[in-house]
Amino acid sequence: MTPVELLRALSIFAEPPEPEHARVADLLGLGEGIDGAAYAELFVFQLSPYASIYVGPEGWMGGEARERIAGFWRAVGRTPSAEPDHLGVLLGLYASLGEEGQAAGAGAALAAEARRALLHEHIAPWAFAYLDHVEELAVGGYRRWSELLRETLALEIGRVEPAAALSAHLRAAPGPADPRAEGGPAFLEALLAPVRSGVILTRAALGKVARELGLGLRAGERRFALEGLLGQDAQATLGALAALAAREELAHRRRACLLGETARFLARRAGNTARLLGELAAESGTSKRVGG
Repeated sequence: MTPVELLRALSIFAEPPEPEHARVADLLGLGEGIDGAAYAELFVFQLSPYASIYVGPEGWMGGEARERIAGFWRAVGRTPSAEPDHLGVLLGLYASLGEEGQAAGAGAALAAEARRALLHEHIAPWAFAYLDHVEELAVGGYRRWSELLRETLALEIGRVEPAAALSAHLRAAPGPADPRAEGGPAFLEALLAPVRSGVILTRAALGKVARELGLGLRAGERRFALEGLLGQDAQATLGALAALAAREELAHRRRACLLGETARFLARRAGNTARLLGELAAESGTSKRVGG
């Protein structure tokens, strides 16, 4: 199976499982655990597979990041999918461009360039960090899926020319927001937007913080849960989040040999977030400044 064929096969597992997924999982050696319950826990409740969440300044699905990705679809002569930033859809588009690139003639060169741009601009800036967290949280077949997808994408990165410039998603995104200057709501919004904070903060991570600190975790959206933790013990919560950001910085730096300036940019973002959180944790009265 060629890398292009493998990526097309892997792309289906970012979608809700269908009967044919079991056959493909067997073919790829993913093992068991590709089912609706595992899918929902991973892709619905923890790590939604939409690029706009991770490269958009808002930190949610849609917005300017999705529009930018839809623009890429149009630029390569395709009508954008209803969900043009979905991981499975992006992998399918990459595979299609790869198949075109295997053809002869001038069109092959254009397809190869489009494929390179898609990889550097809209997949690499978020997919490797995303897959780090998938591997932490997934069990069974989905964990093996994430490992295999990471390996294949890394091979593709190594095959194409390095990016000439930082992705527009990254260039356009503001950095972390300091609640002492910009207020609590802006601080929380930036913290929960990975392209701004350099950190993917999952519900599972917040749950772990709550357990380690002996705090109660509110049900509901991450912002609601985070506000609850800060309200109970802002200093301890901020300190724990600073440690998470520092670990994320190290993870980004380890990818610098693969992703170059993309990884270094995200490492700087995570490092700045870690320092900001550490400063806030050290200050008295922080809980009055960051909770909203």
